[in-house]
Amino acid sequence: MAGNKKHHANTNHFPGNGVTHAYEDDHTPTGTLSAPMPAITPRVQTQTTEPFNFDSLTSQYKIGIIRNGITKKQLEAIKSETDLDYHTLSTLLSVSRTTLIKKKGDEKFDQPTSERIMLLAELLNYGRDVLEGKERFNAWIKLPSLTLGGKAPLELLDTLYGIEEVKKELGRIEYGVY
Repeated sequence: MAGNKKHHANTNHFPGNGVTHAYEDDHTPTGTLSAPMPAITPRVQTQTTEPFNFDSLTSQYKIGIIRNGITKKQLEAIKSETDLDYHTLSTLLSVSRTTLIKKKGDEKFDQPTSERIMLLAELLNYGRDVLEGKERFNAWIKLPSLTLGGKAPLELLDTLYGIEEVKKELGRIEYGVY
């Protein structure tokens, strides 16, 4: 049997089911049998310099963040990158100004507020990309737009439909469609 690799049986017992399995491991040069690599490998999250860059996250990861709650620190990072004050943020997030101010550091917002923060952060990130910078976006969001009924985009961000309309407007700008 010249040229054939000799395989060694390596069995693995998986707790709880009482079944012993043997798997061939194609990842080793000897071709021994061992436990298989996981079918789904966890996604490695990269550090970003942007405080609210959620584009690289999967939907499932975003759902987890929302369910766990976004912290006051994360909201502060968003606030520091925009010209939005607590009064404006309270309107956009449908939460009292006092609630926003009283939260400390790692204290988390409830699920509905966290979801609104996530949607706002995604919109802010998209707007900065389209308009090529935070200063341009921060100025644009306050200017009235004819396609938005003469309202400034900021005036529409207190509803989910308003957020969608502002995203559509940014899409038109991105693709040069007016």
